Amino acid sequence: MHKYFLLVISLAVLISGCGQKGMKLEQGTPIYELAKEVAKSYPAVDPDVNKVLIKSKHFTITPGVFFTELQLAMGKRVHDLNSYDKQRMPEFVRINIERMAERKLLCQAAKDANISVPATKLDSTMNVIFQHNGGKENFLKRIGNDGITLETVEKDIERELLIRQYFEKKESEITVSEEEIKSAYADDKTASVRHILLRTQGQNDSMKAVTRQKMEDILSRAKRGEDFEALAKEVSEDPGSKDRGGLYENFPKGQMVKPFEDAAFSVPVGDISDIVETSYGYHILQIVDRKKETRPFEEVQGEIESQLLRSKRRNMKNSILETLKEEANYKSYL
Repeated sequence: MHKYFLLVISLAVLISGCGQKGMKLEQGTPIYELAKEVAKSYPAVDPDVNKVLIKSKHFTITPGVFFTELQLAMGKRVHDLNSYDKQRMPEFVRINIERMAERKLLCQAAKDANISVPATKLDSTMNVIFQHNGGKENFLKRIGNDGITLETVEKDIERELLIRQYFEKKESEITVSEEEIKSAYADDKTASVRHILLRTQGQNDSMKAVTRQKMEDILSRAKRGEDFEALAKEVSEDPGSKDRGGLYENFPKGQMVKPFEDAAFSVPVGDISDIVETSYGYHILQIVDRKKETRPFEEVQGEIESQLLRSKRRNMKNSILETLKEEANYKSYL
């Protein structure tokens, strides 16, 4: 499959209009019937109820908005949802509604920052897409067969470029102060932990609840004094550490996902954390050791500054979205 079509399918619900008002699907239309079918697995998107799913001062997302924009971006492929795993449907729809809302927030923020996409940039990007799809004529035929218009594609690409420029601008504004460098120097440099993971990727809410209860039971066993290393070898689902009794040694900040890192560098050495949730699943950690920097400050000042810049850039998107949601009075009813 050509690169652009991978982009259309994977980002269809991410790239959306910046100011579209609420709407209701017309009964009897194919997109209405699709929404009713999806609502059997996830009632929140029932098009007859058309409840508010996400609201901010800039926009409101209802099932009508969600499915209409999804159809614009995916064309006939939107009906592939009918064959999607029904158990995983609620999580899939919820995640993509949230992503749609986040794209709207970012699009609005870019416009508020007076960022625009030069016509030459859009034209050159479209030409690259045409080249990757055998020329403009072949591309138009391909999207036409899927019921997608060139205007929709151009608007989607323009919004993506707009948001990309916004992030580039925000990234260029990131700085690290000398106080931050000194504070980082005084902090622990590395941590060693044993951990247990129960995976939740691909699980719906009810499945995650079962996994959470399993982890609660494991946490109770660990806090009652069972040997953590043996427990990790028995129950952990992390292939990277299970055979070592869950051990990860001397890793620096910035290497692990943030909730895991936060626990590794904050829970007292020798203690066991509460349950920590990451994109991988549920974890519990036993803190084995932490070490501080031993080299002189002057020798590592530049290195620490670079590490802090990388960390800020890595966490920039989430930080920006949190700020934008607060400023926009963002409310989710999913």
